[in-house]
Amino acid sequence: MPRSLDADRELANAREAMAAGAFDRARDAAWRAASAAAQIGDEGALEEVVAIASTLAENDVGEADQLRIYAQASLEDAREGTRPPSMFERLLGRDRRRR
Repeated sequence: MPRSLDADRELANAREAMAAGAFDRARDAAWRAASAAAQIGDEGALEEVVAIASTLAENDVGEADQLRIYAQASLEDAREGTRPPSMFERLLGRDRRRR
């Protein structure tokens, strides 16, 4: 299973922020972790983001539910072997402009 070093780093930041009671900072780090993990299908990181988002939602942190939904959907995609296209793949897939 692939691991995202960026997601791991952001998850550490989120855990540290939560321990300090800085829930908004934790939410932002968890969003970055979810994004990095979703790009390569890092199931472990996405599972942790879901757990963090659930804790944030319990503390009434804004956007925590959206984060949880995004992470759960990304986790399902990772388990099914699908992932969103990368920025490079999206650029390659664009139709060229007509002259």
